[in-house]
Order: sequence, then C-alpha cells, then structure tokens
Amino acid sequence: MPDESRARHVLLTGFEPFDKDVVNPSGEVAKLLDGTSFAGHSVRSLILPVQHEAARDRVAAALEEPGLTAVVHLGLAGGRARVSLERVALNVMDYEIPDAAGQVFVDAPCSPGGPVAYLSTLPLRGILQELTAFGIPAHISNTAGTYLCNYTLYTTLDALARGGRAIPAGFIHLPLLPSMVVAHRLEEASMDLPLMARVIDIALRCTLASR
Repeated sequence: MPDESRARHVLLTGFEPFDKDVVNPSGEVAKLLDGTSFAGHSVRSLILPVQHEAARDRVAAALEEPGLTAVVHLGLAGGRARVSLERVALNVMDYEIPDAAGQVFVDAPCSPGGPVAYLSTLPLRGILQELTAFGIPAHISNTAGTYLCNYTLYTTLDALARGGRAIPAGFIHLPLLPSMVVAHRLEEASMDLPLMARVIDIALRCTLASR
C-alpha cells in the first residue's frame, strides 16, 4: 500500500471567525475543499487562529509534512468587491485592531532581519485569466494589508525561502458572505460560498498545472 503520509498534497488554510462574526468565509471554503483531489494531489486544510504566533506555528508544522507541493492561504477582506490575488507580503505588522489575543503591533517586523518583502509564487496571471474567463470578479492586489493575512503569507514564503524549497505559495483574499452583509447591515459587495469554492478550485488547478 502507498504511504499516505507521503502522498502529494496541497496545504489550504483559512481563518477562524473573528470579532463579532460567527463565520469566516476563508475557513468555510478551506473546510469545504478539505480532502478533495486535484491532478493527483489531495487538499489538506487547516483553520488558523487569528493570532500570529499560533497561526505561524500551525503552518510551520504543516510545511514540514512530506509530499507538500503547494500552499494556498485564504483570508477575508471585507469591503473588497473582487477576489484579491495577493502579489506581495511585507515584513511589517501594523494592526488597526487587536487580534484574538488582544495584541496590537505597530511597525513591528514579521521576521526581524528578514527581507523587506516577498512575492507570491503562485501563477497569479494564469489564475486571473481563468477566473475572468468564468466571469468571476478578481484582480491582482498589491496589498495584503499589515495584519494576520500579510503575516501568514510573509512567514510562509520566508520559511520556504530559508529552506530552499521551490513550492508555489500565495494568498487569496475573499469578499464577505451575503449573510455577513445582512448581519452587519452593510452596503458592500459579497460572494456566496459555492462561488468562492469555485474560485479556489480554479486557483488550485492552475497552480498544479504550472508545476
């Protein structure tokens, strides 16, 4: 029998609900796609806490698992009308709100002494082209913020770079769910969960096809 621990797989992460929200679309999509298969690769999903050290440690352990071929992180970007394919991660934490542990960082590095920035290694143009062909609103974003999403992308790319590992890795921001817009009485764009799952399906297929 094949060693399942060494089976080729993609790491897909999302975040737990945070603040007053009872749901986080990034975590819901990750859970929905957990265990699915793409081009001979399985999806292994992790739901991350909204606290930088705990999130980093969970991802770091997953990066060491045999058979890992790609990493796609997901997060929520309320107020954005399109799926955001993040191009860059900055070496800075500058929080506008506390994290789940009540921490606030100002002008702090994600990795002291690390590079100023890392670029995503996902095939962003190819993913964007495919999403556009399916009529899905998306764009390449040049700011992943300076909160947990940016931190997670930066520390992942930093760990892979330091280990000399050429594994595609990047971050995709998702819009609000319709239920979140209703709950908060917002006048903002939203996207339903099946369409978000379709977005990540396409992103994973493009990423694996580019290897």
